[in-house]
Amino acid sequence: MNWYKQAQQKHRVKVGKTYWFEYHCFESPKSCDAKLWYHSHQKVKVLSMVEKGYGKNDIERGENGEPAVFKVQFADGMTYDAFEDEILNSTNDFTQEDPPKAIQNELV
Repeated sequence: MNWYKQAQQKHRVKVGKTYWFEYHCFESPKSCDAKLWYHSHQKVKVLSMVEKGYGKNDIERGENGEPAVFKVQFADGMTYDAFEDEILNSTNDFTQEDPPKAIQNELV
């Protein structure tokens, strides 16, 4: 099997399945998605697809800058939207450092 087909199979996200999440945007308490960043490296359950994205696979959608988006739920009950490249099969796929602990008044 060539690398392209392997990459497609490795990153295929299925609704109802549990994965690992890694935030891939602006890592800062000042980010509009700071709540999501603080949840990085946690397990998530994929609840639904929100946007299909433009392209026939995750690689093409990423190159177009239009990845699929999924509604995910964390163990603490928080639901949020996540890009398909942030939904990972294994902790071995992590590329970022663990986020710091959230400061409660930052999350208001």
